[in-house]
Amino acid sequence: MLRKFSREPLIHFLGGALLIFTFFWATGTGRDPADYEISIDETDIDRLTTDWERNFRRAPTQQELDGLIDQEITEEIYYREALRLGLDKNDPVIRRRLFTKMRFIDSKDEENVAPTDTILQQWMDEHPGKYALSPLYDFKQIYLGQISAAQASDWIDQLNNGGNPAANAKSISLPASLERASIAEIERQFGDRFAGQLAKLELGLWSGPVASGFGVHAVRVTAKTLGKKAALDDVRQRVVNDWRADQQAEQKEKALSRYRGQYEITVAGRP
Repeated sequence: MLRKFSREPLIHFLGGALLIFTFFWATGTGRDPADYEISIDETDIDRLTTDWERNFRRAPTQQELDGLIDQEITEEIYYREALRLGLDKNDPVIRRRLFTKMRFIDSKDEENVAPTDTILQQWMDEHPGKYALSPLYDFKQIYLGQISAAQASDWIDQLNNGGNPAANAKSISLPASLERASIAEIERQFGDRFAGQLAKLELGLWSGPVASGFGVHAVRVTAKTLGKKAALDDVRQRVVNDWRADQQAEQKEKALSRYRGQYEITVAGRP
């Protein structure tokens, strides 16, 4: 019976098919042939040549170009084999790199959009406090050093009663006066702590002590020009940058929402 069964053509066919399947499975040749095709076209060669010229400031020789092409083929082979082995899985560096590239691809179209003046003006109108022009100050200052607030107040009283401004001044590499200085300029010179106190000072009198990172100062504000709403041309680049950043953030959220909707996500401890 066994001998008769072994002579059946169907058994021979199934056995041969099994051997062929085992061979292809073991050698990998049963996979998509396109995965094993590597084509280096003119675009690739131009890219390799351009990269070489950027680094070495000259065109590669034919031998050098052949070496670049061989290296490109070698890298592509190892790249594909690494993917087949799953070496891209659970690697935080590769994960972060791919995340960054996907975010770049999603936002690339937004970067090429040029906003019209109407769009920029609408953005400004929606954020009125963000683009107000800084008030401008004319003021004089006397650096009093690292002294107590009580001592500084005494010196300031003397100044307002006709005292000599140079009598108690300490030497420091700061300007004794500024004219039509914006808050940003004052912050650069004296620090934001100093600049933040100027709005409270009375015009025409020596006031203080006004503290900075250097110590305390007596300050006399002689003129102040109030800040005003900026025109678009005054702050155009800031508005463009802020608008573009907002558009990119919105695009990222939309893309993430679109991708996330395709996944079923579970997190331990979350309902």
